[in-house]
Amino acid sequence: MGLISWLASVMILAALTVQAEEGPHRFSVDLPTGWQETSHLRLVLEGMTVAGGQPFKLRAAAILEGAEPVMLGSAGIVGDRSVGSAPRRLPTLLIDVTRPLGKLADRLSAQPAITIRIEAVDGRNVPVGGLDWSVQSVRLEKGGRN
Repeated sequence: MGLISWLASVMILAALTVQAEEGPHRFSVDLPTGWQETSHLRLVLEGMTVAGGQPFKLRAAAILEGAEPVMLGSAGIVGDRSVGSAPRRLPTLLIDVTRPLGKLADRLSAQPAITIRIEAVDGRNVPVGGLDWSVQSVRLEKGGRN
């Protein structure tokens, strides 16, 4: 395999790795040990890729069996029209979820993890159609403020 063929293969693999999806995403997220007693708890989203320069919000909700989703919080994504429709990588996003999860402490006490739905919405909290985005990892983190 020549160098050019090898480089082309690597580029195709990289493109497949960061391919984004439309619609809400669901993640099973481990609850950190002692999370009920911490003064600050935040949802950490790392390795995010967004297609295009459209501004939007990411809204996170806890999905509990037999109940309506519980809103945890949101983070705004600033649009960047200079990139056109090209995918762009975003830095780590932090969403403070201390109060909403604290209210669920009794219901989550025996669970090692929680399902979190993250969805892209506009300024009126209407789901944004046709927006491709992805995130490589989502976790809950005890500690400092956002």
